[in-house]
Amino acid sequence: MRFIVVMMAVLLLAGVAWPAPTVYFEPAAMEVEQGQVFVVSIRVDAGADTLTCFLVEFMFDASVIELLSAEEGTLFAESGHSTMFDWDQYSPGHHSCNDVTLGFDAFVMCPGELVHLEFSAVEEGATPLSITVVDLRDIRRDPILPVFTEGGSVTVGPGTGIDDGMQDVDGPVLLCYPNPFSQQTSLEFRSCDAVEVVDVVVHDLTGRVVARPAVVGFGSGLNSGLWDGTARDGRPLPGGVYFVVASGPTGQARARVTLVR
Repeated sequence: MRFIVVMMAVLLLAGVAWPAPTVYFEPAAMEVEQGQVFVVSIRVDAGADTLTCFLVEFMFDASVIELLSAEEGTLFAESGHSTMFDWDQYSPGHHSCNDVTLGFDAFVMCPGELVHLEFSAVEEGATPLSITVVDLRDIRRDPILPVFTEGGSVTVGPGTGIDDGMQDVDGPVLLCYPNPFSQQTSLEFRSCDAVEVVDVVVHDLTGRVVARPAVVGFGSGLNSGLWDGTARDGRPLPGGVYFVVASGPTGQARARVTLVR
């Protein structure tokens, strides 16, 4: 019954002159720090009403940023239909993604996220994000024409200079696992002597203290705790690189962790 209602709505709207759709990056411009992991979406606006499949090619300067992963966006992933998503790399800075609903009566309603991209900032500099090819197909699997595109940009700044995890092998050691993490990471401060009190702080890439996870001593040279990626006030922190510093009477240890959102 729901399908019939949706189909009737589509047929009633078939005679309406829809504006041309735009495929674009969100956010359109980002400023990140060297070593930071960040997320960019490729989205389509409401200029297209129905989609059954798409292909998007995009380019960037691979000497400045690196594409870590490309995943199916929420528009198709949460459609309730079986879908088939594919990601191809032609060169380190030239990629394509395509997705298709499986079944003759399967389609999605726009707007929404087409592709979810995760990048790493490699070197200081700036790079455009360019969409070079777009192919959108409507409910009849006919090409939607024309399609507009809007590019984006990423500017990578220098790191903070905070030690990124090199530790004195003769001193205490801080272990964080899993790393990268999305829900929580375990913190283990190991030292030669039993330590009752260890102070743990988390810095962001600017050097600002954003969290103070609690750890508990076990009387055997091990202090353990968890960090769930939240700030001191409990709000979720954005994905990226953070530096965990643990200090005790026997010395200090540092670790670099990556939070993935």
